[in-house]
Amino acid sequence: MGRRTGKFVKILGLIAALAVMAVGTSVPAQRLLAFPGRLDEVQGQNITVPWSRWLPLTIAADHQKPRIISGAQVIKMEAPKAGHYWVRLRLFGWIPFRGVPVDVMRPQYVIPGGESLGIVAHTQGVMVTGFESIYIRGRASDPAVQAGIERGDVILRVDQRPVANVKVLQERIAQDGSRQKAVHLLVQGARTDHERTVMPLWYDHAWQIGVVVQDKTSGVGTLTFYNGVTGQYTALGHSISDGLTRRPVSLSTGRVTGADIVGVVPATQSQPGQKVGILAGPGNVSGTAGFNGRFGVVGRLDHRPVLGPQEALPLALPDQVHPGPAKLVTVLAGQVPKTFTIDILKTAPQYSPEVKGIMFKVTDPKLLQHTGGIIQGMSGSPIIQNGRVVGAVTHVLVNRPNLGFGCYAYWMASQKSYRGL
Repeated sequence: MGRRTGKFVKILGLIAALAVMAVGTSVPAQRLLAFPGRLDEVQGQNITVPWSRWLPLTIAADHQKPRIISGAQVIKMEAPKAGHYWVRLRLFGWIPFRGVPVDVMRPQYVIPGGESLGIVAHTQGVMVTGFESIYIRGRASDPAVQAGIERGDVILRVDQRPVANVKVLQERIAQDGSRQKAVHLLVQGARTDHERTVMPLWYDHAWQIGVVVQDKTSGVGTLTFYNGVTGQYTALGHSISDGLTRRPVSLSTGRVTGADIVGVVPATQSQPGQKVGILAGPGNVSGTAGFNGRFGVVGRLDHRPVLGPQEALPLALPDQVHPGPAKLVTVLAGQVPKTFTIDILKTAPQYSPEVKGIMFKVTDPKLLQHTGGIIQGMSGSPIIQNGRVVGAVTHVLVNRPNLGFGCYAYWMASQKSYRGL
């Protein structure tokens, strides 16, 4: 009898475990877990949140009467005047589920870009790009490597002093070497900052520690949008990263200027294409590059771009972007931006910043013929849909260059450094 009871309990436990797993992996349960912790919305628009049609829900908000949502896959609530609100959700009309803060803001207007930029910026500290052996009596020595310095590391301080450029580091190494003292370095690594001590050696008429460093970064990208009143702008759609570790580069000072596109290398299924650009001076675009964030370079323009779009458009929230026709603005020759058609294939529901939110396909015959699709140098090209600035080009599928990814423009404008300039 005891054995039968024990067997029955095991079977019952197994059934219960399978039931919990089934419920936990079901669509309604996943929607419950994925429900956002907070919401942003534009005044006068609808708040749209994915939901499960299998779970009826009662919504009680500070600004409207409670109402029941049943048999729907999305929740829509009208955003009132600007302010901070709470939405209280109850499953089946009586089980408290969650209180969700909702920030309703006034519409934000920006002027789309599309102009090509040349970016020249000084980094915070100097980056280690390689090593050179030092030969003493015919024997190779690598003091920096032996001290634990790696390619891609950034030397921030030398002997407790900030390293503003390569010259500062060279001068300090010379001073310490002439005094037979070790150089103390604060180095920013892949994960943490750490201290390194290196003894300079005399080689080739100079004191050296065996590192090759640089204090500048440069490139060509695309202006995404800017504020027509303040001149604040953002570009690229992704951070500038060094070619060794792919880590974002911290900027100290920098400038942006117009870039003249003098050629295009078309993309193929085996080789990414690229724009070929040269710096064109400040006539069309000129400004500072003060911050390199997750969603691109942020700074302030000296004046409005002369050759690009001039009309301010509303900035879309992520839930206002949807599959369907859209436009991409970029430069293919010279400095004048042109508009091309694309088709947004998929949008990811995002309630916190993520780089890839939009997947699209290039449909414009002229763009496909000229470039083969998305190419390097298009990063930051604004995407416009239904009269709103919705995103920026960030990545391309190398083996299918007619397909690209973009980030939501809202996340670019939400960067703290963009708001704080």
